[in-house]
Amino acid sequence: DFDEKKFAEKKEFITRVAAYLNERYGKGTVELELKESYRNMKAIIEPHIYLIDIAKAAMEETGIEPIVTPIRGGTDGARLSYMGLPCPNLCTGGHNFHGKYEFIPVQSMEKVVELLLKIVEKFAER
Repeated sequence: DFDEKKFAEKKEFITRVAAYLNERYGKGTVELELKESYRNMKAIIEPHIYLIDIAKAAMEETGIEPIVTPIRGGTDGARLSYMGLPCPNLCTGGHNFHGKYEFIPVQSMEKVVELLLKIVEKFAER
């Protein structure tokens, strides 16, 4: 869940379900271990929204339409953000990620390089 409170509620719910099943069917029927692997980086990125603003401006200047959407899943950016380096995800130009038909056109890679250079330029101007 993207909402921390709702996520905590879901973890509490599944913990109660496991306890209920163990009470009803005997201890050890259900073993539950909750491990946090990746957290929603919204709380870390929001105070640094200028990172998004700069990326969006750089995209517009390089002819890329910025589409800002939250993502799920394990990303290096999520991990780095919680290690003190706010790191929103950028586009890569790829398609069909993590599947049999994943690909990235050379032209898209070139465009992303152009975008990265524009982002560096914009930070240098600050």
